Amino acid sequence: MDDVSLIERGFEEFPATIALLDRRGDIVYTNRAWRAFADANDYDGDPDSTGVNYLTVCDAARETDELAGVVADGIRAVLRGDRDLFTAEYPCHSPTVFRWFALRVVAVDTPRHGTFALVVHLDITDRRLTELQVNEKNEHLAALVSVLASELKAQLATATKSAERLAAVGGDDAVALSENLSRIASLVEWGIGIAEQPSTLDLAPVDFREHVAQAQAVASLDGGDDGSIRVVGDGSLLADTHLFGLFLVAVLTNCYERNASPGPSFSVVVGTTADGFYIDDDGPHPSPEERAAATPDVTQLLGVDYDSPHLPTARRIADLHGWQFDVVDSELGGARFEVRGVDWN
Repeated sequence: MDDVSLIERGFEEFPATIALLDRRGDIVYTNRAWRAFADANDYDGDPDSTGVNYLTVCDAARETDELAGVVADGIRAVLRGDRDLFTAEYPCHSPTVFRWFALRVVAVDTPRHGTFALVVHLDITDRRLTELQVNEKNEHLAALVSVLASELKAQLATATKSAERLAAVGGDDAVALSENLSRIASLVEWGIGIAEQPSTLDLAPVDFREHVAQAQAVASLDGGDDGSIRVVGDGSLLADTHLFGLFLVAVLTNCYERNASPGPSFSVVVGTTADGFYIDDDGPHPSPEERAAATPDVTQLLGVDYDSPHLPTARRIADLHGWQFDVVDSELGGARFEVRGVDWN
């Protein structure tokens, strides 16, 4: 096997799409991956594409696609010898598939035929999807911090009013002030932890019962003593410690608030399933707003905009972990807040 055929064989078997352009920009060679891509995407013409002027195609798209003009100029610069390498990244979506490619253009100098441009298209879809997922998680984290800040302001306003009454009355107001300030301290601690989170979650084994007990202490609001919580099941799940605690606080707080109207005491059951956990109460059935709050809405960063931010916060935390979060009717007669997709140790 001579050197020329070995090089050609290598290009032919290379998984990225490759085209070789002469000094005018005419395609003089394409590899198997190029032809297969053209066939798979119903290319209007010979899948081999030899004889097609790559630069002319890019120039024709300048008015509607700015990147096409940039690519044409970059290839010309390589062919002139003004630059050794030109790179660009671009989307190439089909009606059914999202795809991104990285373009690499280098000069190939030959003693007999002059300079050619080797154009390589590398599929970077997996990398781009990963980047988009990381960006989305960062947006979720920013949203959580925003929600915490809003609740912190509300709690601080309540504490301030209690402090004002304390000076004149004392007694029960002092207790209320202490409880509100304790709540604020917990929110600050969680808020700082979330704000300092890296772009990827810090997953670790988390004791389920221990975190439910901690969340119950934080989530109890005025009137919360009228409710009882029973924990069934046990185990350690893989989660971000700070965010899992915030999830439990958010859902339990929502349970207290939705059962806060005058009436008999209510019950809450927190339990585990084979692939997740749930929080049930025996209060009213979930409202349309509660059901909607657990449904992702791509048009809103925080999901549903209503008075209580607790369930949108819980849903975002579930999203970050890759969990499925649902709000349905409970067997106890009230609402069931259920999480699936959990990894138990």
